[in-house]
Amino acid sequence: MGAIGLSSSDAHERGDLLGRGAAEDADEEEGPFVPRSALLVWWTEHAKLLLLVAVVSQNSSYSLLRRYAGAIRHSQASTPSILALQEVFKLAASSYVLATDPATVRAADEHPRGRAAFVFQHSAKMLLPAVIYLVMNILGFVALARISAGLFAVLQQCKLIFTAALSWLLLGRKLSWSKWRSLLLLLAGVVLITLETTASPSPTAQAIVANATSETSEEIAGASGEPARADDAAGAQKRSAMIGVSAVLLEASLSGFANVYFEQVVKSTPLSIWHRNVQLSVWSLCIFVPMAARGGNALAGWDALALANALMGALGGILVALCIAYFDSIAKSVAVTMSVVLTVILGWLLLGGPMSADIVLGSLVVIVSTVNYSFG
Repeated sequence: MGAIGLSSSDAHERGDLLGRGAAEDADEEEGPFVPRSALLVWWTEHAKLLLLVAVVSQNSSYSLLRRYAGAIRHSQASTPSILALQEVFKLAASSYVLATDPATVRAADEHPRGRAAFVFQHSAKMLLPAVIYLVMNILGFVALARISAGLFAVLQQCKLIFTAALSWLLLGRKLSWSKWRSLLLLLAGVVLITLETTASPSPTAQAIVANATSETSEEIAGASGEPARADDAAGAQKRSAMIGVSAVLLEASLSGFANVYFEQVVKSTPLSIWHRNVQLSVWSLCIFVPMAARGGNALAGWDALALANALMGALGGILVALCIAYFDSIAKSVAVTMSVVLTVILGWLLLGGPMSADIVLGSLVVIVSTVNYSFG
């Protein structure tokens, strides 16, 4: 969740102006009353609830899909090609919104070349986030190949710690004692989960690591003439879990930096989140496409699962923009909490993720600290 576009108050103010304008036009032009569509009325009343459900479902589904593709199905589709298709979808959706937005259309009619030039002149600032998101996405795939989707979702909440620390160091933002207390509590929960995960991997995780290290074990046995020892396999499992935990924590730190960077960038130019999405997608494609084409056939190993991952990732970028316009901090906190809980439960039920008293306790600590930080 990075860029910041129009605030909720701006969006409401704009809606009020449009509403007053429509009312004045209705007073000036008398005519038969045309009732609004019942479906449109229902959508207007339930838009935020539907958006909340969509955000929770996307966050959980994307983690579960990547876990299933990488650790269980061992998908051969290249990560850069999946990320490139994600950016194509996001670019198309953001361009459509800008093309149909009345304010953007009017600005384009008045200064068609000047507006486009202005957007692309200020796009250089989005190169760094494009590189950061590339690394973050790759780290996400690496982590989900080694730890469960539920643990991934819980450990991701460390981004609050990095965001707060970087905001304090780089932006001089002061945090209340209640927020620092929530961050320390969150850190304690993450440490508890990490120790439990690396100490006793789940049977599914053991099977995954065993498959990944079977060839290495056979080579060792063939070279030494002795079978690979059980403690070697256990050590490989712990190392794999630590790599997964390290990958998701590094991703969380990059997410914190991206959040702080976006806050500075967006405040410096009068561009909406949809403009930023276009800029970010263009830069990302300039990076992802050459990486995907480097190995020859960029679509090698593609299947329905790879396409689903690309679509789900693109949907996440679109939902981020909608959340900025419609969600306040309370709704965002609820969405994060619900998605973490849903991912942990579904990961355990569907993909054999770990579940123990310590993991449940650590997850509850992380969830409570996340909510307290939002309200602190």
